[in-house]
Amino acid sequence: MKTQTKTILEIIKYLALIGAIGFSIECGSQLIFLIISFSNPEFAKKMYLAKQGIEDLRNFSLTYFYFTKSLLITFAALKAFIWYYLFDFLHKLKLKNPFTDEVATKIQNISYQLLSLWIIAEIGNGYFNYVSKRTDIDLVNHFNHEEYFFMAGIVYLISQIFKRGVELQEENELTV
Repeated sequence: MKTQTKTILEIIKYLALIGAIGFSIECGSQLIFLIISFSNPEFAKKMYLAKQGIEDLRNFSLTYFYFTKSLLITFAALKAFIWYYLFDFLHKLKLKNPFTDEVATKIQNISYQLLSLWIIAEIGNGYFNYVSKRTDIDLVNHFNHEEYFFMAGIVYLISQIFKRGVELQEENELTV
């Protein structure tokens, strides 16, 4: 049983690393797209992650365009950070004694990061709806955000269970 748990956690750890690398690439691509769009907007339209509507937004208003790209970059960067934080957490996790204050705090931090991701996505979707109404440029919602609020709640609940486990473990150590 122990080897199966260790194997599963190792697989999840490396999947988290792959997620961090993937979202880092997305963030970097968005950033390069933004930088290239300063000097060569026609080339930027043909780049990876050039989304329908955002190119049209550049022609309408540079302020709207740069703020939209900034939101997309921030969203991708935060996703990459969460995946890297999860990788680092799993890398430092000791299965011999998983119920520690440090582990409970890190799990709680992951829930806060997921909640902040949901908040940024809500802001982004609200902003996209505002820009779409104001400019008649159809910006589809680029943020899939419903699941982040749900995940933040579940991870927060798990962190509270870990905190209770730490309390019980400390009580048992005091009674012995």
